[in-house]
Amino acid sequence: MKFNKLRIAVYFILIVLSFYNANAQEMRVFGNYFHYPKSKMSGIMREIQAGIDYGDFDDEDPLVALQLSASYIISEGKTQQHYDFDNYVLQTMSTKGFAVNTALGCKIYNLFLGDLSDGRSVVNYFIMPKLNVARIVATEDFTSTDYHYPSNSFQQSRSRPAWQCYFGVEMGYEFFLSENNTNSIALTGSFSRLNFNKAFKKMPQDNMHYSSVNNFGFGVSFNFGVKKRKE
Repeated sequence: MKFNKLRIAVYFILIVLSFYNANAQEMRVFGNYFHYPKSKMSGIMREIQAGIDYGDFDDEDPLVALQLSASYIISEGKTQQHYDFDNYVLQTMSTKGFAVNTALGCKIYNLFLGDLSDGRSVVNYFIMPKLNVARIVATEDFTSTDYHYPSNSFQQSRSRPAWQCYFGVEMGYEFFLSENNTNSIALTGSFSRLNFNKAFKKMPQDNMHYSSVNNFGFGVSFNFGVKKRKE
């Protein structure tokens, strides 16, 4: 990970947090699940996420909310086999990966609607750019089975870590379930540039393309109000 990008990200986080600390906000906790389907370039990814939202949810229609989150991401494992017919050797390689991700997002509600909506809305759409920092870990199990000379058979297990700082975007619809807009359910589409190859390319035996740089998924979120704004 390039540290100049990380430094810019830290400055951005501090500026946003300073702005929000200057204003009394409501706070919500949330949990969600994202599923990134399998494609030609990548396997299935699953993400479990939790965090907090800060925003003026008690207004007629919320405008902006700051989101801090942490998540655990699993990438589907792959298995590859190669049989050497000349030497009677079977080589099997199994790989999988996971990542621990932290993110800062700015959720913007009903962008471009302006004064088209009157009063409080039960359903609001949102777009949320997100800045992410992920700790990626790739694991590999390599087995070589020699059927002609069994004593030459061996098995190796190894793991390789990597860091990544990247941007993502979430878009969706939020259905408010309470009068003060603090309890809600959201249906969300997600675009993520998390790249597991940053860790897998460090493996000496690995020659498989493990994930795409551009990942598209969908998920559902549950939000619960825990702190009301001070009047």
